[in-house]
Amino acid sequence: MTAGRRAEFSAFVLDFLDFIEEKIREALQDESSRPAAIGEAAGTVPVLRDRLRENDVVTTQFVLVLGNVIEQRWAAEWWDGFAKMDRAEFEVAAPDLVGPRGRLAVLRKVAAADGS
Repeated sequence: MTAGRRAEFSAFVLDFLDFIEEKIREALQDESSRPAAIGEAAGTVPVLRDRLRENDVVTTQFVLVLGNVIEQRWAAEWWDGFAKMDRAEFEVAAPDLVGPRGRLAVLRKVAAADGS
């Protein structure tokens, strides 16, 4: 564990993935909370990205799986567009990230397998 870090890498990443999924689910359940919920999820991305720098293999897998969702140059724009999608489009796009077959589930396996 890097000096000054309180949480182990895998636990930290898993907690952030859980939080992002929780906020996307909140946005699916309550349309009026979508801008705030997605904003909260998006706000975790820079912190997650910073922590991912500790492990190049995991970082690469995250970028390959998430692409613009986490890529520094495009993430803010992607999350903004995600929050502003019309309801029908959002209901199609969100399951790509959440749920047992979503991209976040894939990344949970990556983070859990790392074990650091």
